[in-house]
Amino acid sequence: MNTTLNEVVVHINEAVDEVTFNDLERGIRRDQGVISVGRRHNQDHLMVVVYDSAVARAASILHNFRERGLHAQLIGM
Repeated sequence: MNTTLNEVVVHINEAVDEVTFNDLERGIRRDQGVISVGRRHNQDHLMVVVYDSAVARAASILHNFRERGLHAQLIGM
């Protein structure tokens, strides 16, 4: 298997409660090409997503946040 891993930090504009954030995290993990999702509990507006760039692009990951009704930006790649 030839996997090229990349990482992106996503800034979420909305205040998201713990239950919603956990649901979001589980949902993003199921998106195509996503390998890992992480966050710091004291920075709930930031999410780190590790993905296989042979399968997904940072723009598609951002689009998946927006499809879930969130306003978000990529802040690191």
